[in-house]
Amino acid sequence: MSYLCLAQTLQSSLYRMKHTLLTFLLTCLVVLSATAQGTFSIKGRVLDKLSGETLPGATVQVTGNGVNTGAGADGNGTYVVPNLQPGTYSVKASFIGYKLTEQRVTIGTQNATATFSLAADNATLNEVQVVGSLGIAVERETPVAYSAVNEVKLRETLSNRDLPLILNETPGVYATQQGGGSGDSRISIRGFDQRNVAVMVNGVPVNDMENGNVFWSNWDLGDVTKSMQVQRGLSASRIAVPSVGGTINVLTRGIDDKKSVLGRIEGGSNGFRKASLMLSSGTLKGDWAFVGYGSRRVSDGWVDQAFDDAWTYFGNVSKKMGAHRFSLTAMGSPQSHGQRSFASKIGVYSNKKAREMGADPVSNGDRGFQYNPNWGYLRRYRLEGTERVYETAESEVVNDRLNYYHKPQINLNHYWNASDRLFFSTVVYASFGSGGGASPFSTINPDPNTGQSNIQAVFDLNSNAVAASPNPTRQSTNFLRNNVNNHRWYGFITGADYKLTDKLTLAAGIDGRTYYGEHYSEIRDLLGGEYALNTSATTRNFNRDVNTRLKVGDKLSFNYDGKTNWVGGYGQLEYKTPVISAVLSGTVSQIAYKRIDHFKAREVDVDGQIRPIAFGQVYKAADGREYTNADGKRVETDWARLTGYSLKGGLNYNLTEHNNLFANVGYISKVPFFNFVFDQNTGRKLKDIRNEGIASLELGYGVSYSSLKANLNGYITNWTNKSSSSTGIVDGTPVYNNVRNVNARHMGIELDVAQEISRRVQLNAAISIGDWRWSSTGSLTQVNENNDVLIDDKPIYIKGVHVGDAAQNQFQMGLRYEPFTGFYVRPSFLLFSKYYAGFDPTTLLSEENRTDSYRIPTSRNLDLHFGYDARPIRDRYRISFKASVLNVFDQYFITDVPARSVVDPTKVNSLEAFFNRGRTFTMGMSLAL
Repeated sequence: MSYLCLAQTLQSSLYRMKHTLLTFLLTCLVVLSATAQGTFSIKGRVLDKLSGETLPGATVQVTGNGVNTGAGADGNGTYVVPNLQPGTYSVKASFIGYKLTEQRVTIGTQNATATFSLAADNATLNEVQVVGSLGIAVERETPVAYSAVNEVKLRETLSNRDLPLILNETPGVYATQQGGGSGDSRISIRGFDQRNVAVMVNGVPVNDMENGNVFWSNWDLGDVTKSMQVQRGLSASRIAVPSVGGTINVLTRGIDDKKSVLGRIEGGSNGFRKASLMLSSGTLKGDWAFVGYGSRRVSDGWVDQAFDDAWTYFGNVSKKMGAHRFSLTAMGSPQSHGQRSFASKIGVYSNKKAREMGADPVSNGDRGFQYNPNWGYLRRYRLEGTERVYETAESEVVNDRLNYYHKPQINLNHYWNASDRLFFSTVVYASFGSGGGASPFSTINPDPNTGQSNIQAVFDLNSNAVAASPNPTRQSTNFLRNNVNNHRWYGFITGADYKLTDKLTLAAGIDGRTYYGEHYSEIRDLLGGEYALNTSATTRNFNRDVNTRLKVGDKLSFNYDGKTNWVGGYGQLEYKTPVISAVLSGTVSQIAYKRIDHFKAREVDVDGQIRPIAFGQVYKAADGREYTNADGKRVETDWARLTGYSLKGGLNYNLTEHNNLFANVGYISKVPFFNFVFDQNTGRKLKDIRNEGIASLELGYGVSYSSLKANLNGYITNWTNKSSSSTGIVDGTPVYNNVRNVNARHMGIELDVAQEISRRVQLNAAISIGDWRWSSTGSLTQVNENNDVLIDDKPIYIKGVHVGDAAQNQFQMGLRYEPFTGFYVRPSFLLFSKYYAGFDPTTLLSEENRTDSYRIPTSRNLDLHFGYDARPIRDRYRISFKASVLNVFDQYFITDVPARSVVDPTKVNSLEAFFNRGRTFTMGMSLAL
């Protein structure tokens, strides 16, 4: 019995212990569970939707379950919101200049993840329709090949370069600094130079109305650019712009959601210094908002005496009134900078480099790659008898080539959501350009010892040109002049989008512009003389006395105005579903050109016949009446009216959630520029003017994941009736070549990849392989300075010759590595190959002489960017540091071979070229609050 009782007692005790232990374990689990629930979190990343770049500083807000909290994204776009209970939450991600994006996230028994890909949103252009009206391509919808550069990449990698140079990391793009002056950069896409690339700032075209050029010195937009998009090929632009190679859309800052102040100071090699300040009001009472920006920039320039002196201002005021939004933007960059206008033979820079490339050494060469022949020393004086009385103790530096310009631009935008189906957008704009470039009246010989312009010799000659007479005078036979290019440009673009159905949208609009350009030469500096004369039979003013003594500010050589009127319309039909996007669009435009010449002898209508009468001449009519120059009218051409049009169609098909195919095809009938309608020397209308025709086909495939974006596309473009111009020397006399009616074929493949290897490492790469050749004969006209026709519409045999002036093959690879939070390193390697020199038409006048141009050696370059974004102080102040080293290994390669027929482009020994900039650095610090 005792054993049985003991067993029962032990069993009862074990049972109670078991339940006690179970109770204890359950209690521990409950406590641990409750404790664990307090440590749950939502984490993820915030990325740019188009480029895949991270967005450091983005804000993430979490609400729900009685919680209203948030966090900021760190240097690699990662955020963590901790201490959340199980439940469902609303997670919103926002970043200045991007659309707010929201996700619903549920926390169960483990941490939750929410990654955001934010779409860019110009704050003054919040509606999706507005972005579309500006021709911005949308991922997996718009059937064009494009690449995007966001604000973060601009801030981290632009350094002190011109804006287009950052686009070399885009496939198919070739951008260089040309002579090396600030703002003198040029860009080409798929082998088409920037005259045939449409550049738009906030949807407004900025290519010169007469020649299509883009002068990047007119705007220092790096600090106020929110994003750039490069569309290659026909592009998604609706207005009739010359987008043969592609379209560059620059979107500047709009209205930020928050009040902010951003100050930045920068410095670097060659005396580079820059200070800037940006203010943003955020949204004020009454839905008003403004942004203001100003900067000051100076530099000595890497190229000798290519100084830079610039101011920049930018302002935007926005007002929302119900369904209407108004935005007024003004910007400009008054500047002046020294230039290197003419390239030199390779040995002039470096005889070592010349020998490496197989060219002959140059005596008195080895002047360095920064050598600039377009300046010299001058010590001014006045003569008292035969004695020189110097004005200064030291010689001054005089640039005989420089640029000065100010081009303010004002845009007034209006956006109106008339209904859920109808949207209107209108922009009215004005631009007032004033300035030009300095150059000598005639070539200044270089000093044989220094290689610089011997400006002192010109001054001495002018100062001592004293006749042995009681009233001696000093005539300047050479001097400096300004070649002025002023303009007034007014325009508007208005359009409407109407949703016919949920899938079908019709868009239509009108584009109108008027442009008046003033082009003349004026005396800038008489260089020691008292006056100048212009007695040339081809350049003098026939409406004044030929012996008029000209002083500083007087006009000479040329003086004409150009008028351009443009009106166009566009229509577009777009079909869109989650799987298929299709678009068909067309434009038509009429362009009218007129040239007004102020130096040609005024014309008098006598008995139905137009007779030119120069100053001092008298024409006696049959009725005995006498006519003089004062009776005449200035010479005006008739309006040259030309009509252009385009037709484009494209289709995008989303194979899966992450893969898509696209194709587009189109034809553009392009009106020639003003400079190819009128001869720039005689002013006469050229013969056989034809529209240029461009036919293009493009196919592409895209892959899009949150950590991987890749796009592969191929293209073929045929260009007919292309025109070009060049200058040269024949028997020591300048000549002017005009080539017309040439065909070209451009074809190639392009690949760009953005890969997030880890949360601290991102990789980007761009590859393009092209084959661009002239595909027909053409026609050459050549005149000399006396307007004598030397070659009149003679065939040139150019078929099969490679198109020059840009690299046809490209390879780029970049990396962004963040070894610890806030600190980044961004190396970028760039290789260009298959670059041919431009052709000389006078060497291709027979089939037997046809030969390809010289192929420039492959170029390689490595840049390094790094910086640190410190953690916010008191959740308010943000301090950032950045630095860049460009051309890390200080290697030199040819970037430009200007087309001049004074040299033979088939032989390296005669090439005149520009080389890249040597190793330079910049450093900067910014404070945001």
